[in-house]
Amino acid sequence: MDSATSLASKALHTLIGMTIQSLTELGDLVADLHPRELADLGLGPALETLALRIERRYGLVVTLDLPPDLAPDVSPLPGLALAAYRIAQEALHNAGQHASAGRVGLSLRLSERDLRLTIADDGIGFRPPRSLNGLTGEDRWGLANMERQATALGGRVEINSVLGVGTQVRATLPLTETSPLPEPSEPLYEPLTPREQEVLRGVTAGLTNKQIAARLGISDRTVQFHLGNVLGKLGVASRTEAAVLALQRGLV
Repeated sequence: MDSATSLASKALHTLIGMTIQSLTELGDLVADLHPRELADLGLGPALETLALRIERRYGLVVTLDLPPDLAPDVSPLPGLALAAYRIAQEALHNAGQHASAGRVGLSLRLSERDLRLTIADDGIGFRPPRSLNGLTGEDRWGLANMERQATALGGRVEINSVLGVGTQVRATLPLTETSPLPEPSEPLYEPLTPREQEVLRGVTAGLTNKQIAARLGISDRTVQFHLGNVLGKLGVASRTEAAVLALQRGLV
C-alpha cells in the first residue's frame, strides 16, 4: 500500500468515525426532546435510559435509587411524569456539562401525597440565586425551567449548592391537583458528637477525608467512621446532602 492509499484509508476511517459520532449525538438529541421510553414504559425506565445516555455523554457515574414497583402511570395529574423527567434531565446535564462532577445520585420517592425527586452531584458547586426565575436574565434558562415545571403542577424545586462540595436539586411534585405546598417543618436530628461536628465542618468546607484527617490529627478510616455516623443521624445518603443540610439548618 503506497502512502497516498494509506492516507486515503486513514481519512476514510476518520470520516466514518465522525459520522457515527454525529449520528449518536443526533439520536441522543432526539431522545432528549421526545423521550419515547416515558410514553411507552413509564417514568422509571425513562430515567434509567436517561442515566445511561448521561453516563455515555459526560463520563459520569450515575447511581439510581428508584422504587421497584413504580407504576408506568404514577399519577392522574397530566404532565407529572414528564415534569419529573425534565427536571431530572436538566439536573443531570448540568452535573455533566457545568459542574465537572464525577458521580451523581438520583433518588425518587413516592407517597400517597407527592413524588419527591433528588439529584445530588459531587461537582464544583455554585452560588444559587434566591429566585430561580431571576436566572432568565442571565440566559440560564435551564434552572428557571425546572422551577416552572414544578410550580405549574403546584410543586416546588429547591437547589442547594456548596462550592467545592457539590449541588443538590430536590423537586416535590403533588400527585393530585393542589395549591402550592407549604414549607416543610423542621426535622429532628439525633445530636452529633463534637468529633462528628468537626468532621461535618470539614465536609462543608469542601475538604476530602484525607484533608479532614490531617486537620484533626486522626486517620482516614476514623474520618470515614464518623462521616458514616453523620450521614446516618442526618438521614442523608451523600456528603453533598450532608453539607447542604448542615448549612441550611445551622448544624455547624
